[in-house]
Amino acid sequence: MRVARCLFNSRTALYRVFISPYEKVEALSRCSALSAPATRVHPPVAASIPNLSRHASMIHRYKKRGTGRPDENKKRLIENDRIRDRQIMVVDEDNKLAGPYATSKVLLSLDLEKETLRLVSPAPSDPGPDQPAYAVCKVINIQEERARARKLEQAKKLQAKTNKTKELELNWAIASNDLNHKMRQLRTFLTKGYKVEILMAKKKGSRIATADEAQALVQAVRDVVEETRGAKEWKASEGQPLKVMRLYLSGKAGQALAEDGSEASAEGQSETSAEDQSEISAEASSETSPEASPDEKQAPPAS
Repeated sequence: MRVARCLFNSRTALYRVFISPYEKVEALSRCSALSAPATRVHPPVAASIPNLSRHASMIHRYKKRGTGRPDENKKRLIENDRIRDRQIMVVDEDNKLAGPYATSKVLLSLDLEKETLRLVSPAPSDPGPDQPAYAVCKVINIQEERARARKLEQAKKLQAKTNKTKELELNWAIASNDLNHKMRQLRTFLTKGYKVEILMAKKKGSRIATADEAQALVQAVRDVVEETRGAKEWKASEGQPLKVMRLYLSGKAGQALAEDGSEASAEGQSETSAEDQSEISAEASSETSPEASPDEKQAPPAS
């Protein structure tokens, strides 16, 4: 019969105190030594790759083509040596066709420093009975064409300027000096051909004007319109004196100044202070609400 050993004796207690801690430390150090190669930190692979950021400026970048809408004025015209037809019809000054002429002889008859031969329409693939079987060209005077282009550009700028609408805000009880300044501005705008909208209302915090003062203010504006050649009221007035009243004026477009940068100093000045505009606008909004080749012929004389 075996005797059961007591687990809590002096031998077991001494072993746990003096021997067991050293065995644990030795086991832990052995495990760490075995696992060290596996946990060794290796340098990152990306570090061996050279830095290419400093070479970025050497990379050629291609621009996309055809993403924008082509400008009609920048289309390359077919002129002079780029005309491949051996014989052509030529449009004269009266817009009548003459020819056919040999293209080479037409070019020899021109002074290419002052004139150019331009293709108007290519030769039709299947010409009709009343349609020429040759390409149609026209002799263009370079200086005259440039003058027409400049005139057209000036007309576009002038039209853009005259389409602008200026606005002047007047207080019914406006002082005489301020009124003279506003009338000079109005005369300048009308002379330039602008449309001008006059808003007359009571400024918040100002005194109440009399009926005579209101009528005099309206008459002063209309006197400037009568004195300015070509100016008029293009739309009937709205509102009534001492309330909120609007006058719609316009100058003659042909009288606008075509020179760039010729704006008058009155336009450069502020038409009215931001405080006055906000007060008059607030007053106005409270009272109103808004709304095949044959024989070659000799070339024609150069035009």
